Amino acid sequence: MNCSLVGHSKVLVGLLAAALLPAVTGAQTSAGRVVHAAAYVGADGKIHTGGVVVVENGVITQVAGDVPSDARVDAYPGGVVCPGLIDCAASLGAYGNLSERQNAIQPRVNARDAFDRFSRQLRAALAAGVTTFALAPDDQNLVGGRIAVCQTAGPDGKPRILTEAGPLKLSIAPESFKQDREPTSRAGAIGLLRETIEAARRDASEDNPLAAFAAGRLTGIFTTPSGADVLAALRLKADYGLRLVLVHTRDARLVAEQVAGQVTGVIVGPLDLATGRREALAAGVFERHAVPVALAGGLPARPADSLRIAAAVAARAGLTPEAARRAITAVPADLLGMGDRIGKIQKGHQADLVVFSGDPLDLRSRVLAVYVAGQRVYVPGLKASEGDRP
Repeated sequence: MNCSLVGHSKVLVGLLAAALLPAVTGAQTSAGRVVHAAAYVGADGKIHTGGVVVVENGVITQVAGDVPSDARVDAYPGGVVCPGLIDCAASLGAYGNLSERQNAIQPRVNARDAFDRFSRQLRAALAAGVTTFALAPDDQNLVGGRIAVCQTAGPDGKPRILTEAGPLKLSIAPESFKQDREPTSRAGAIGLLRETIEAARRDASEDNPLAAFAAGRLTGIFTTPSGADVLAALRLKADYGLRLVLVHTRDARLVAEQVAGQVTGVIVGPLDLATGRREALAAGVFERHAVPVALAGGLPARPADSLRIAAAVAARAGLTPEAARRAITAVPADLLGMGDRIGKIQKGHQADLVVFSGDPLDLRSRVLAVYVAGQRVYVPGLKASEGDRP
């Protein structure tokens, strides 16, 4: 389906419908609620006609089909219902540093402890359609700690931690090399990682995330800036049976063939309108080698709508539109270990939805409403206290 079906001739109608939705003053259940638009983004990343999404108790119970006669209907003529956008590599809402600088190996650090629910950044991201993000330790350490999967709003309107038990963050970026502690070089970093993994494989502790990672039970999201770093990570994977997601953009055309079939996926970006061709092509190169691709928004250092910008840039550079939509919804959910819960408009999934005035890849499309677990948590022009929440 092309954008003409849900074209911008209907944008004003969609905006008016959103603005006229009744403000609800008390706590509401989401049983029997329908989000009704012209189309929806399916789990395959395609835009399908018949945007009827039925929600009960925060969970999607029906996609497409007829509108139940007794349901409460939120109508968005001309709109497109999309899964809530997911940034799988962010420092959004972080309070203070996201890494401890004294020791390069910090498996028990948890990013949840840096989460600031009162950050204004969260509301800005929500207004751009971002419902979920990975609050990740930065690249200052080889092993930075556990990623927390957070939401810009819960069904009560307040930001929340969805799970603190996300993947383990690793990095061999130049930022991890220091002068006052090991490692001081790339060779030293890889050697120290090997020593650490081998020691962890002898650790039978149930509560040690590094032991779970070393045994292949826990995913590691691994920042590997150069093609040489990617190959080093693949050697570690082969030697120890690790489960890896790579963060890599620059040398995709050189390493995509080696990466294919070896990792859970790759995170590309952030990308913007000034991104060079080499980086812009990366997502499409990985897709052609059947590597699942997620796009990073880089929030909050980047604009709140940076995820959609990245998807549009990647699509213009060769990533298929279907893969571009999945790269900011379904794939990041899968890479964070949450794919059975969020990231898709699919029966049984949490009803995290964004209604756009057109194709999400069209940067002219506007956010008409945002839902989390079936509750409308954002409508343009309404204050946070005027939505569905108490």
